[in-house]
Amino acid sequence: MEQITYSPQCFYKRVQHYKEAQLLFAAIELDVFSHLEGFTHFKTVASKTGYHERNLRLFLNGLVAIGLIEKQGDNYKNTPVVDCYLNQNRDLYLGEYILFREEMTALTHVRERVKNGPVQETAKHNKGVETYDFYKLAKLTVKEMYAGRVQSFLKALKCLFNEEETLKILDLGGGPGIMAMEFVKQYPRALGVVFEHPSVSPLPKTLAEEMGLEDRMEVLSGDFTIDEIGKGYDIIIASGVLDFAKGSLDNMVAKLYHALKPCGYLYLVSHDVNEDHTAPKESIVGWLSGHLEGLDVLLDKKSVCNALESGGFKELDKTDIKGMMESLRGEIYIKG
Repeated sequence: MEQITYSPQCFYKRVQHYKEAQLLFAAIELDVFSHLEGFTHFKTVASKTGYHERNLRLFLNGLVAIGLIEKQGDNYKNTPVVDCYLNQNRDLYLGEYILFREEMTALTHVRERVKNGPVQETAKHNKGVETYDFYKLAKLTVKEMYAGRVQSFLKALKCLFNEEETLKILDLGGGPGIMAMEFVKQYPRALGVVFEHPSVSPLPKTLAEEMGLEDRMEVLSGDFTIDEIGKGYDIIIASGVLDFAKGSLDNMVAKLYHALKPCGYLYLVSHDVNEDHTAPKESIVGWLSGHLEGLDVLLDKKSVCNALESGGFKELDKTDIKGMMESLRGEIYIKG
């Protein structure tokens, strides 16, 4: 018999990870974490929720096994990270966001699409807004942004701007516009602009009013690949939006260049896709369902960097800021 040098364990592990993800999604949907702030008897949880005692206990043991909750006797408690993000009583509850991301990127129809090809209408128009519910995503992203992204962004910008400066920021395709709004809060003499698709733009308008920023925040509505985006900006946030300019990337870079003041900054977050479109796996797999439907929106990182360099941008060479931005998978470019 031929000697076997491989092991099938890698496949078994993927099946196990899938089951663990199913447990996580079920726990969020059942909202069990909101009942486990401190050690709580499983019968107490069953009484409050109406769930079956025996099966709830088995389910909770499963959550213990995968490290989401702790157990002492018949009492169960959230781990600290679960209590922070998956307990509905906490300010940073992300349960709905996680479930929506799973639904949005699910590979439910992968077999059908591989056999029969993309949806012709989706491939014809190549509009992400027609495939994904970006309004709901933007709404659910608000809390997620406060889980570190906003804080790191503002910390990095302290190295670039004085709080007494008169500044103008554009959040391009910014969803809820939280990044720009928090910037405006930190810089009292700053004005902010959020540019979003008409299906999403009502959200940042509402949030600006709720924060009392309606006099300092403007919301522009349209298609940024075609429409004017304004000018005179000190910094533009372009987080994951250049992919939607595929086919007109050079024009989009020129539009960003002319919208900035001399020596203005571009904060760019891309999907870091390699030229073979095989990595990183988070981007490739995360967008796979949309691509199978017919979208073609991901740009490789080299093409983006080349377009920025050709368009007059230079990556900011400051070690302290660069380290902060890498935690956000982003870079800051300066207009040359």
